[in-house]
Amino acid sequence: MVREPKPEEPVLYPNGQVANISGGTDPTRTITMPTAQSAVSRCDSSHFWLGRRVLVAGGTHGFGLVLARQLAGSGARLLLVGRSSARVRTAMAACESAAAATGYPADTIHGLAADLARPGEGDRAVAVCLEKLGGLDSLFFCIGRSGRTAVLKLPADELRAAVEVNLLTAVEISQAAAPPICRAGGELVYIGSLAGKLVTPAMGAYAVSKAALAAFADAVRLEVAPQGGRVLLVSPGPIQREPDPATTTDSGFHRYDDDVARHGLSADVAAPGGGAAVRLLDPEQLATEVLEACRRGRLELTRPWKAALLAGLIEWFPAWGRRLLARFTAKNRRTGDHSPAGSAAGSRS
Repeated sequence: MVREPKPEEPVLYPNGQVANISGGTDPTRTITMPTAQSAVSRCDSSHFWLGRRVLVAGGTHGFGLVLARQLAGSGARLLLVGRSSARVRTAMAACESAAAATGYPADTIHGLAADLARPGEGDRAVAVCLEKLGGLDSLFFCIGRSGRTAVLKLPADELRAAVEVNLLTAVEISQAAAPPICRAGGELVYIGSLAGKLVTPAMGAYAVSKAALAAFADAVRLEVAPQGGRVLLVSPGPIQREPDPATTTDSGFHRYDDDVARHGLSADVAAPGGGAAVRLLDPEQLATEVLEACRRGRLELTRPWKAALLAGLIEWFPAWGRRLLARFTAKNRRTGDHSPAGSAAGSRS
């Protein structure tokens, strides 16, 4: 059992590493102080996260849970936020196991059931984080919902719902989290989507809402940077999905069948990325890259990297870049080769 330290007292973890409660402009900030290896430790992402206080919004399932497990295994102190109490408990158990497996205390993992779409819940999540963890170094915003739509036939209410889920849930919690994160010299991390950069067939509503999240992240960066805070925008393509024990529905390619039928769309667009020729990303590898991008203070991370090049090409040469994107999408639909990982893997978008 690790008791709460006094501000000047170091915490000794079971694996022999030390986290000292001192330094920076925030007197309660937890920073890494490994024995005789201060300069070297910051070159190791796992050391970077040791003792850091992290709020993971949407950390109870999907890619958010993958990130949370890696953070727990790196010694971070966590508050997991999700809408379902049952999912929160399950996610806490998974993170406690990840922490214990690497020799860190499991009692640094906390959970909160909260619906960030409701006014006041973002403020409450940050307040609980400050109470339970004694501060806040990092916010990971991992909330989002994809779909398949035809925007010219889409009721305004459905587009509004997509924006509410993928953008507006980030607003209040970001506003509440920014001051303590800036005092700690920490970061706000937004898990966006490749759809926010590259629009593919039937992905219109999702692309609009994720592009809005990307713009929001840029605006937040402009405001927190002068105060010592950082912002990382992650724009991943479709991610392999882990089996979800909380639901009996197909979490793979068939999860958009209802959308496709309701909007009268081609069955091809139910594939990851709306049928674009992209590989499914390994969630564990992606999470490792996200945590390393935080350590390095990067502004953006787009995966796969070829998609980042294509997005840049579209920015500089719009007509040429979009023709190239359309050609890749059309080729993928003709061959039916939606992913080398196979249809059983599923995807995030």
